[in-house]
Amino acid sequence: MDVLDESFRIYRANFPVLAGLAVLLAIPVLVIQLASGSIDILSAAYGSIVSGTSTPASAAAFGNPFVSLLQYPVSLALLPFIYCSLYAATVGIVLGNPVTMVSALRTVLRRYWALWAMAFLYGLAAVALCLPPVGIWLLTKLSLMFPAIFTEQAPLGGAIERSWRLTDGAFWRAFVLLLLSYLLINILASSLGGVFAGAALLFPGLPVQIRIILTVAVAQIMVKLVEPIYTIAVTLLYFDLRVRREAFDLEVMAYQLGPAQGASS
Repeated sequence: MDVLDESFRIYRANFPVLAGLAVLLAIPVLVIQLASGSIDILSAAYGSIVSGTSTPASAAAFGNPFVSLLQYPVSLALLPFIYCSLYAATVGIVLGNPVTMVSALRTVLRRYWALWAMAFLYGLAAVALCLPPVGIWLLTKLSLMFPAIFTEQAPLGGAIERSWRLTDGAFWRAFVLLLLSYLLINILASSLGGVFAGAALLFPGLPVQIRIILTVAVAQIMVKLVEPIYTIAVTLLYFDLRVRREAFDLEVMAYQLGPAQGASS
């Protein structure tokens, strides 16, 4: 699909900003996971597999549950940034605005609570996947609210309404694109993560804990590195539907020419 091809092109052209945002927001939770002692659990399991013995059931083998619990409030506090920063950056890039990691984070911070509610709502919609037809329908209908809220500066309800209306008559197009994008990034993450994590496990001379740390870190980073492809695809779908229905490209052209004409007059 043209949207996926263009998604890769945009990602390559803006790799430092988009990849940097994706990885940066994964670091806090990853650090908590490593500090919680989960590495000791994985190291013990890895050692038992290699030696053929059972994993010791000591108290240390269960890590530090108090530190591990920190990842939940941290994840909740970062929810708007994790869900929305890539959309803020991508919308700016597609509109031709200068975008940096800092500017994207500031854009999210300015509407922190509205974006938190939106991200939480989308998470609740994902729970409906336990009833696949309902969950798929909801996630598809709500998928365009993230680019809508940044492009149109709409309130929460307005962004939801825009996503709902734009997907009317284009549900299957949106669903197929979302599904292909989701499958693609998971295949890429699994492939890249498997290669690099396997290399870390097989690299000679490394202590077991270092091998496990590298494996866990690389696996999570690879997931984050391919995540912008999905975000870009959803954003391009939003703009594509607006162009087809509202001649949005003409609006953008007028917006971009306005400052230039004002400066020349």
